[in-house]
Amino acid sequence: MAARYESLFLISRFQAELDRLFHEAMQMGENDVPLGEWQPAIDVVETPAAIQILAELPGFAASELRIEVRGTRILITGTKSTALPEARQVRFHCLERGHGRFSREIHVLSPVNTHQGTARLRDGLLILELPKIQDKRQEARVLHIQEAEETPE
Repeated sequence: MAARYESLFLISRFQAELDRLFHEAMQMGENDVPLGEWQPAIDVVETPAAIQILAELPGFAASELRIEVRGTRILITGTKSTALPEARQVRFHCLERGHGRFSREIHVLSPVNTHQGTARLRDGLLILELPKIQDKRQEARVLHIQEAEETPE
C-alpha cells in the first residue's frame, strides 16, 4: 500500500516540475525588446575549464558597459549612441544598426566561480570567462545529530 502512495507522490512532483518548466518556456517569448532598446548578439560556450559568454558590441568602450552577476544570472547593460549626419532632413533607406540602451540577461546553468570571472573587450567583442567549479551539491554527506537538551517544565 505504501508503494502506491509513493508512486503518486513521485508523479505529483514530476507534474509540478513539468508545470514549472512549461511556465518558464512560455515566459521566454515575453522578453520583447522595449522601444528604443536593442539586443547584441551573444554566444555562450562551455570549455572543459570555463563558461564563456561572447557578446558583439562594436563601437563600445569598456567604460560604457556594465556587467552585474547575481547568482546564476549575468546582466550586461550599456548605451550606444551613434553620431548621425547633421543635415536637417535625413532620410534613411536602411537602418539596421542598434542604437540606444541594451540589456542582456544570461542564465548560467553550470556551477561557476563568479569571483574569479574575467571580462575583456577587444575589437567589439566582449568576452566574459567564468571558471567552472565542482558541483558538490549532489555529493552525499553525513550531518552530525546533536542531542536536544531537556528543558524543565
